[in-house]
Amino acid sequence: MPPPYERRRITAPDVAPGAGPEPMPAVDRPAFLARAKAIAVNQDITRGEMEDRRHMVHWDEQIKPVLESVWLSLQSVPPEDLLDTLQKPLVPYKLQKLPKTVDKLWQRVASELNSAPTNLVAGRADINKAIEIVRKRVRKVTQRLTDDTALVEKVGKAGSGALANQAVMELYKDMAISELLASEGGHAEPTPIKAQITAIGFEIVGLLEGCQAPCSFIQMLHHAADSVTFDLSEKARREQTSAALAWLARMQSNHRLPAAERYEAMLTLLA
Repeated sequence: MPPPYERRRITAPDVAPGAGPEPMPAVDRPAFLARAKAIAVNQDITRGEMEDRRHMVHWDEQIKPVLESVWLSLQSVPPEDLLDTLQKPLVPYKLQKLPKTVDKLWQRVASELNSAPTNLVAGRADINKAIEIVRKRVRKVTQRLTDDTALVEKVGKAGSGALANQAVMELYKDMAISELLASEGGHAEPTPIKAQITAIGFEIVGLLEGCQAPCSFIQMLHHAADSVTFDLSEKARREQTSAALAWLARMQSNHRLPAAERYEAMLTLLA
């Protein structure tokens, strides 16, 4: 499992009172474009391990939230200028047949970001699919800390003091183990994907077992979520990994910049 990194919230700019922002055009996870499909992957099991095109900065966890945040920033641009604001920064990237409406152009931008070769690498398909499942499990563990009424009630009855702290940690760890090491698909035959889910799950459980207090447990959960969000593939070039991390850090720290600058920064993933 790749090492955790410090994650910052991607926040939206303040919206002027009384000026409700236009909702972002509906953006589902786009299909890969031709330049993404040009990244060779092995789909023949007789020639070795099956591969997928894997994101380093993931769509659901990072790219889509950045799109949403930048779109809110762009609400400060007069509507009559918005299409031009979106089109001009795209010129250096030499994209063909750009749409002529804001909604369709935004969907195209989303598709281009999803297919950015600098953020894609060929990697084992079983690990790729396992990461998606483990990420959901880590998120569920975090959610249960506050939303599981039975768990919250048990924690409340633990009282205070050293013994109570130990009791709470046992509750948290037991719950995490039940979620992270749950059998995927019941008790069906083992598969390479299930093996990877189990391996990653045990690694995260090992990290959580070392926590001695609820605050460190929660912090470790966030680190674990990050470590299955940014995929440091062994097949990624060093400069490719560096560029993807730099883009992510840039977009996490520039939410107070003018909208046009944030938009242009977002597009640098296409470079």
